Amino acid sequence: MDCIHIVVENLDPRKDITSFPSIGVCEMGYTKQQYDALQQVIEGFRTNDEMEYNYDVEEFMLRLIYHNLYNYGSIKSYCAMYKDCEDCVKCPVDGYPRFSTAVRANCSQLFDECRWNGKVFDCCRYFRPIQTTMGSCFLLNSIQTVSKYGFQWLRMDMSMGSPKGELLLNFSRATTAYVQNQEDIPHMLLTTLQFNQMPEGYAGKIFITVQNIANDPLVRTVGKAVRRCVFPDEDTDTRYKRYSYSVCVTECLKTAQIKTCNCCHHNLLLGKNDKSPVCGYDGLNCLDQRDLMFPQTTIMQPWRTNGLVCDCFPSCTEHEIRIIGRESEMERRTGRSVLIKLMGLPSQRYRRQIVREDIDVVVSIGGILGLFTGASILSLVEFIYFFTVRFGTYVVTEIKEEEYAAASEEESEADGLQEKHHTLRHA
Repeated sequence: MDCIHIVVENLDPRKDITSFPSIGVCEMGYTKQQYDALQQVIEGFRTNDEMEYNYDVEEFMLRLIYHNLYNYGSIKSYCAMYKDCEDCVKCPVDGYPRFSTAVRANCSQLFDECRWNGKVFDCCRYFRPIQTTMGSCFLLNSIQTVSKYGFQWLRMDMSMGSPKGELLLNFSRATTAYVQNQEDIPHMLLTTLQFNQMPEGYAGKIFITVQNIANDPLVRTVGKAVRRCVFPDEDTDTRYKRYSYSVCVTECLKTAQIKTCNCCHHNLLLGKNDKSPVCGYDGLNCLDQRDLMFPQTTIMQPWRTNGLVCDCFPSCTEHEIRIIGRESEMERRTGRSVLIKLMGLPSQRYRRQIVREDIDVVVSIGGILGLFTGASILSLVEFIYFFTVRFGTYVVTEIKEEEYAAASEEESEADGLQEKHHTLRHA
């Protein structure tokens, strides 16, 4: 039986290279911010000039488009009172993906400037869009969106010769930044490495450390249930390009929504070819009442026996990212910023390796037999050989000898009769 262990090994800072983690950025809703595009959408709901602007519908739409503004029970609370109203703006009952696309900022609207180690780079060339539970987000150096070390991959490798690692991001709107592994995606339930830049003038600093993990080649030969992890390039039947724990949880939540309410939240439409049923107003009420819009993190506990359970393995290439410090201040400006700094190169890393293979089990059994019985694996083979091949050969040989003896006896009798007959003729 195979056995997997994780050990710690030292790194050589003169040769080993450390890569800066992937970064995810998602626009967040901010109640103190004015959304001109949303106001234009609501103005379009008016059927005549006498209808007044409905701020309750605006609040409903904000909670629909920006997941961080959602609170349990808010779907009906803003819309129920206008259900039978004929001369007022009502909440829309469908078309939510279209409204979300119209209101949420694109890359050029969201980013002001990006710098790696003080050098400016094109934000929208390297931050690529992806759909998540938080809506449309942008990922830097993610294998979910671009090819590693390709044209849209920003080289952020550090070594003894260039140990500095600082990423400065400036935003024009309220955002949340995620520090994550290259195969991960932002998720509303994974908040450990999530950092909000909400009010205008906010400037944050995040100090991190990274401890990498390496896998021996033979680890892939072991089943997932034994190694307790999944490689990103393994076939896992997801709509994302690569597997990760956050991808698995996203797919799990989407499956639960469809199973329970026969539709999913529009944020979970993963790509243009996704034909999953999208929730209208009644579907959102169903998700709201069953606590599936923003469920508790207990759905990720595999030992739960009731309700929604997401039994997901971590990624085999998932590095350990730790936050060792945070600072923030308010500046007199309209934008927001976050500085993410790697505090020194790692001196150690984890290694996942096979401790005992199948051949090791055979050798162990042979050793035990030799110690206690004087036998060996070769003795076992000889034992099997003696009662199968050798025994069969012996039986076949005996049968052939009996047949040969019988044939010889019949031939001798025939010769005797012929000789007797010849003697009688001459007499």
